[in-house]
Amino acid sequence: MSAFEKFLAGWSFRGSKPDYAAGDVIEVMVTGEGDRSGEVVARIGDSTLRIEGAPEDALNTRIIVDVESWDDATHTGRATYRKTVGESAF
Repeated sequence: MSAFEKFLAGWSFRGSKPDYAAGDVIEVMVTGEGDRSGEVVARIGDSTLRIEGAPEDALNTRIIVDVESWDDATHTGRATYRKTVGESAF
């Protein structure tokens, strides 16, 4: 193994379209508002996760959600708000 290969060992690129499954618990940044009242959106790469039950001031905060459904073909899903864990660094 060359020095370059040793240096890069364990490195990988993150995709812009992550995959989730119902039941996953993840931390996301709320980036926008959804179509329905009380619904917000988290954009993760090129994927969109619609979140129900978030507080009104959830925009630009980091939250924990429970993934309810995920469509691998369209990279969209639905989740339920669990708790707020932080604010944006902006």
